[in-house]
Amino acid sequence: MPGKCSQCGSRTYLARTAIQTKLLEIQNIPCTVCQERGQEQIGQLFQRKIDKLLERAAKGKLNTRVVVM
Repeated sequence: MPGKCSQCGSRTYLARTAIQTKLLEIQNIPCTVCQERGQEQIGQLFQRKIDKLLERAAKGKLNTRVVVM
């Protein structure tokens, strides 16, 4: 949710980001971005989903290397 940055207190806005690892690329991840510092922050719900995807990729249980959220 847009609001205030937990680090500096500046306003944040909604955006999308991507994460790329050796095993997997995850695109279109919802996040908030600090207007002052440009720091992206992914919410807990999506972070748990990302963690599960990375765990499945590490076990070889994903049929794709690119995931779009």
